[in-house]
Amino acid sequence: MGETQVSFHKQTSRRRFLTYQTTTIMGFRKWIQQSQAVSNDGLSAASMHGFSPSREIGQRIQLLRKAAGLSQQDLANMLGVSRTAVGFWETGRPNRISRHVPRIAKIFGISEEVFLNGQSSEKTQMSITKDEENIINLYRALSIDDRLQAIKRMEMLYRRQQ
Repeated sequence: MGETQVSFHKQTSRRRFLTYQTTTIMGFRKWIQQSQAVSNDGLSAASMHGFSPSREIGQRIQLLRKAAGLSQQDLANMLGVSRTAVGFWETGRPNRISRHVPRIAKIFGISEEVFLNGQSSEKTQMSITKDEENIINLYRALSIDDRLQAIKRMEMLYRRQQ
């Protein structure tokens, strides 16, 4: 099983036997979100795996905002909302974000699918070197905060060469 694969089993109240499944990490996260899974100990799978859809979207907003060099107030002004609303979104607290999704995606120049899921199902052709592949794999293994630091460091190195 590759690093991006997750194996898990589920048991429903209707069936006494366990069903084993293997999926991608994103597929597992979607399953957690859709099923509101609970462990044998009564813990939600979301809490066990640190997955919260609103927190993940909040982290994505913060990452995109900072990468674009925008303050919370700047983004709020662009969306016609308060700075507090942006702060709520970034910390994962519910605050009517759904109606703003199309505009947020447009501001950052990404599709709504990429904004909501962090991935796109579109197939793209691109050839990359082995070094680039290694950098991408390392980047994907980082936390959101560490990704932001990596981006800042790369930007600094790029500016130094100019």
